[in-house]
Amino acid sequence: MVYVFGTDFISVTSEVRRLARNRIPEDFTDAEIQSYQYKVYSIIRTFTDKDDWATTDREYGALQLIETSLAAEMIKKHFAKSADEGSLADSNIASWFLSLKEIVNNLGTAATTESGKILETDYKSWNLNDLIDPPNRLSNVGISEVDF
Repeated sequence: MVYVFGTDFISVTSEVRRLARNRIPEDFTDAEIQSYQYKVYSIIRTFTDKDDWATTDREYGALQLIETSLAAEMIKKHFAKSADEGSLADSNIASWFLSLKEIVNNLGTAATTESGKILETDYKSWNLNDLIDPPNRLSNVGISEVDF
């Protein structure tokens, strides 16, 4: 499968490779790295409930860092040669997930400086006041009343 930067993932593949540098074999292709990037971006899209992250979004840089780091840590975990390396990758993954959750919790909580009141008045209508005749809406269209 071919993955597209900006649509299927937002991190830079060469940066993920650099972060996972000592763990991945020489023949580990960019397409294989991009599959990890795609999976992590899928998690980000699921947590944030947003599929179209753009560079103009405030959270974009932080999410790009999280995606880059999570993809690298997941690759490190996959190629871990000892239980200690696997545990270290797991703790780093958990730490990045906490960062992601903090961003998600902060998404809809932007403080607004505006506060206002909506004034409400009592309902007023001609049918609530027996002393006022109902309006003649026919007078507006050039038709007059006819007595029967």
